[in-house]
Amino acid sequence: MNALILAAGYATRLYPLTLDTPKPLLPVAGRPVLDYMLDELRAIPGLRRVIVVTNHRFASHLARWAETTDAAGDLLIEVLDDQTESNETRLGAIGDVAFASTAIPDLLGSPLFVLAGDNLTDFRLADLVADFHARHAGASVICLVREPDPVTLRRSGVVTIDATSRVTGFVEKPSDPPSDLTCPAFYVYSAEALRLVPEYLASGGSPDAPGNFIAWLHRVAPVYGHVFDEPRYDIGSVESYEAVCRLFEGRRANRGDGFVPTP
Repeated sequence: MNALILAAGYATRLYPLTLDTPKPLLPVAGRPVLDYMLDELRAIPGLRRVIVVTNHRFASHLARWAETTDAAGDLLIEVLDDQTESNETRLGAIGDVAFASTAIPDLLGSPLFVLAGDNLTDFRLADLVADFHARHAGASVICLVREPDPVTLRRSGVVTIDATSRVTGFVEKPSDPPSDLTCPAFYVYSAEALRLVPEYLASGGSPDAPGNFIAWLHRVAPVYGHVFDEPRYDIGSVESYEAVCRLFEGRRANRGDGFVPTP
């Protein structure tokens, strides 16, 4: 299994913080967001390779981070420049998955763990991958998080599942949410599902929001949801970033040592 971290966005909602710094490298309690993600990825058995796909503006920033981070351990970190230079010309999340699969063809031969580079969690990503390995061959597994706030649900991608946790529906920003299950960008795609990305795009599927691919994929291939009750923290605005920093700084102060994202 390989991992692909999506880090090619321009994070315009966080300006001016992200004018000269990519969002995944913003510091939280003294560490860049990506270092926390590497902590999680190191704990996944059999995962050795992490590709970070970024844009041309921030490719050198990510390359320097990859060379100097002390969080990689035995992981092999590769930075892939998608050559875009503005928010208007970005490839989008699924566009970047397709780009990476073309640039690194051997990605298509094994499962791929795709993660957005701007989320921190209080749950273990290794549990999501373990669920994937427990499913039958060809199935993909996505992360689901319970969201009690109906306002937040109406701004999110909302998923329904059956008694076996198989995904039965996905709707983006519903006015009447059919469940309390949101779908943050943590997806374990089977090799079979990954090879369907070009078909999805050729059919007119959006290359941008990654949830749209799940909405299409669950109709043509098995997709299961792994439900977490613990929260995840999306750094989507200056306000949410400042709130995450306060939370993690408080945890670090209480510990008196380096922070790991489990409370």
